[in-house]
Amino acid sequence: MTTSQLTAAPLANTHRVQLRDLADAARLTAAVPTDLISRLAAAPGLVRPGIAHWDMKTRLPLHPLSIENAYGDARLLRDLAVPGATYAHQLNVDVVVGAETGGIPLAAAVALAADLPFAFVRKPGYVGHEDNEPRVRGASVAGKRVLLVDDAISQGTALEAFANQLRLEGAILVGAFTLVDMRDVADSVTPTALTLPIASVATYLQVLDSTTDLGILQPAIHDLAVDALINHWPDQDPRWSLLAA
Repeated sequence: MTTSQLTAAPLANTHRVQLRDLADAARLTAAVPTDLISRLAAAPGLVRPGIAHWDMKTRLPLHPLSIENAYGDARLLRDLAVPGATYAHQLNVDVVVGAETGGIPLAAAVALAADLPFAFVRKPGYVGHEDNEPRVRGASVAGKRVLLVDDAISQGTALEAFANQLRLEGAILVGAFTLVDMRDVADSVTPTALTLPIASVATYLQVLDSTTDLGILQPAIHDLAVDALINHWPDQDPRWSLLAA
């Protein structure tokens, strides 16, 4: 598939969350080998069937992605980092910054692949750090063009917080790289997630399609789960019992 074809490809959530062309094109132009999505989806335990709750309130038709399981395969982690390194060079990045905590291993791998300095940014509100905890550790980001790396992006709440932390340190945030872009099932996104150029290995719906092709998800569960994600089933929807069964 050519770059022009990739740029023209629509997001899965085109009719739900309208993303600017800049963000769409940036997400889709990362150089991703055709088999990389399948290798990511095949990571043990990354996708797990079963009804779950996010933050003890939002009902989900599947367990939250265990993306960190993909980090257990050193070769897979290395290969997942290559599109991020390519994207960093496209954006003329000075420093690769990992988002605490899930983005740190991936960001370190991206920095190694791109031969760029590495830093990580603290998640605001984390308990247990020392007094006056630095917002960013590692390479200096002041006045530098930085690429923020995280394991997944959904509505962009965490992305917004990390972006604010970096700007307080004087960084110039030029883009983000993530393994799974979950904006395709989000009912709304933050301003930063709407406008910041974001590249990814796959969307969430692509990962679910791939796990079904691999036999990890049964087709019936896949179809019900995607419907629940896209249409945000209310708690009283009788189809939850089909997923539970």
